[in-house]
Amino acid sequence: MKKPTKNDLSKKFGKATVAIHWVTAILILILIPMGKYMSEMDISAKINLIRTHVLLGAIVFVLTIVRSVLFFKAERPPHIKTSSVLNDKLYIWIHNAFYFVLFGISVSGIATLFLGGYVEVLKNGNTTFIHSDSEIASLEAHETFATILLVLLMLHVVGVIKHYILTRENTLKRIV
Repeated sequence: MKKPTKNDLSKKFGKATVAIHWVTAILILILIPMGKYMSEMDISAKINLIRTHVLLGAIVFVLTIVRSVLFFKAERPPHIKTSSVLNDKLYIWIHNAFYFVLFGISVSGIATLFLGGYVEVLKNGNTTFIHSDSEIASLEAHETFATILLVLLMLHVVGVIKHYILTRENTLKRIV
């Protein structure tokens, strides 16, 4: 077995990136179960939850745009290295996939608002404008992106834990 590579954990992400990372993580951990819970409810019972879901989702979208700009503009620490080329590539792929999935879930959520009639409901509370879920193609995409996001989140957490167990490197130091 190869000896794990030691990383320089003194190099950290900037304060804005750290704040956006943790706020986005918390919002995602609220939004995913909220979306699942709402999907089982009658429309008239979930109007306020939809408002909250839309507001929190919009915040995630804006934060993702800002973080994407920071990704290219701000200095960031080098990628974590392991003794495995596959793990090194997986690390980069998962981190980059978060951006694409967050944009995808945001765009599909916005499309669902308009195509599903939710904008009218949020304006005036009249639920007759809502289309059935089967008529809203973007809703299925939104749910698919949410599932992918959940899988990425789990892989991300497992990766941090695995890295710590194998190398005793606390990579969280870079993002706190």
